[in-house]
Amino acid sequence: MQYRSIGVFDSGVGGLTVARAIMEAMPGQDIIYYGDTARMPYGDKPPEEIMRYARQIIEFLIGRGVGAVAVACNTSSAIAVPVIGRDFDVPVVGMIECGAAAAAEASRSGRIGVIATANTVRSGAYSRAIRGMRPTARVVEQACPMLVPMVERGEVSGPDVRNALSEYLQPLLEANVDTIVYGCTHYPFLEAEIRAMAGASVALVDPAIKVASAVKAAIGEDGSRQTGLPSFVTSGDPSAFAELVSTLLGWKMQEVEHVNLDAIGAHAGEGDMLGRPDRA
Repeated sequence: MQYRSIGVFDSGVGGLTVARAIMEAMPGQDIIYYGDTARMPYGDKPPEEIMRYARQIIEFLIGRGVGAVAVACNTSSAIAVPVIGRDFDVPVVGMIECGAAAAAEASRSGRIGVIATANTVRSGAYSRAIRGMRPTARVVEQACPMLVPMVERGEVSGPDVRNALSEYLQPLLEANVDTIVYGCTHYPFLEAEIRAMAGASVALVDPAIKVASAVKAAIGEDGSRQTGLPSFVTSGDPSAFAELVSTLLGWKMQEVEHVNLDAIGAHAGEGDMLGRPDRA
């Protein structure tokens, strides 16, 4: 699998936190990132739609020659990966097991909070996975429906963000959790505000590092390559996507490809090229 790209996808820009972790862990690998911004958010959509979206995107990425896919979306990881994850000829790595393992390791008391989308919370995936690794754990899951739209607007601080976080974090802090798992890849962009509210004694767990390690173990890496190339695809507005990535991560996006899988089919290989990205 050496020199084959790694596919990463999310409903929007949140999965870029996973792409960044993979790029840091495997600097010689090329990355193809698909942000499904035209159909986001996934957090309140029916499970059958989530599975259809995930299958479409994974098939698209495989068509682009990837050697592994990181499902950098907790909603898709909770709902689709257990059902369709073994249907493909390349490794498919989800967020849930990785996040659960990191939380089980980080927690001193076994009181663990999970903040996630409504669909991820309804699935109970994190509770099952954490208790599978740490049976005595007490897991408190909290749906946070307002957070993804805020991040997708580039709103990662300020009074509206703090008000939303106050509502969502209060039940976890009242339960005396000592660890909070980011059950959505968008939430690391809110870490400064979450840290200020949770306090220094609460461990904040981003599953992205564990996901990067799992992808590296699955695909391997040729150390002779010093720098891989990222490429970016979105189902939504390429210019808006590029601007948001620049705002959140500081990467200068010269070009983003537009591919609407509903319009052209799951095996689409052609899109409207707006150029090739590079990083600041």
